[in-house]
Amino acid sequence: MRRGWRYLIPLWIFLLTADMFLLTVIRERSRASGLNMDACEGEDFRKQQLKPEVYEKILKASETEGDFAELLTAVMLNGDFKPTAVCTDRIPYLKYKRREFNMLKSCYEAVWSDLQYFPIPSGDISYENTWLDSRDYGGERLHEGTDLFGKVKISGYYPVVSMTDGTVEQIGWLPLGGYRIGIRSEHGGYFYYAHLSEYEKEFRKGDTVEAGEILGYMGNTGYGAEGTVGQFPVHLHLGIYISVPSSKELSVNPYWILRAIHKNIINYSY
Repeated sequence: MRRGWRYLIPLWIFLLTADMFLLTVIRERSRASGLNMDACEGEDFRKQQLKPEVYEKILKASETEGDFAELLTAVMLNGDFKPTAVCTDRIPYLKYKRREFNMLKSCYEAVWSDLQYFPIPSGDISYENTWLDSRDYGGERLHEGTDLFGKVKISGYYPVVSMTDGTVEQIGWLPLGGYRIGIRSEHGGYFYYAHLSEYEKEFRKGDTVEAGEILGYMGNTGYGAEGTVGQFPVHLHLGIYISVPSSKELSVNPYWILRAIHKNIINYSY
């Protein structure tokens, strides 16, 4: 009988270990099962809802754990930041949905990886989460951006700076956006700055810009033929877009991005 126990105990330990392993595999597969190739076109991705304090934790973790975008993607998928599990949160996706995970990661990279500065170098700027609110100029449409307002209501007072390094992709007048400029960042994000009173210099398509470089000045141009002003209060409309298989210009919500980098204000005297 005693000899029998000598064999049963290791067998019991083996079965228990195997059972725990199988449960881990099932949990990991279950977690990864909902990730699809079109995840970056879904509502959860487009909201970009990331609290500033979590953004800071991811930045800090990336100093030792590497690959900011990979950590960010795992946190966004899991809906939480777990400091003790920051290395393992991404493992189920990399094991079972690597292609889908990397596709989503590239989308998050386009939005977040090139950010350096808040677009207006001032501490008295306000903005609200109005993404996809209804608008009616030019027909019923949705507001694909965030509007930023300063305490000083004078057109041309506040500089508007590039949030990223990048390349000028669009420049000039649009009936909706007035004088606008669109910057394509290194990882593919398109940053759209609209209603400028004027440009800082004569930009051309293909020009390179540096993060923090003045693009123009906050104004109230737009909603009409070129030169139209005064149809709405002075503000900056910021839009952020990425390219996905189904669309070359998929809008994402800039509000949480602005909150995350609100402290990153470049110092200008004006």
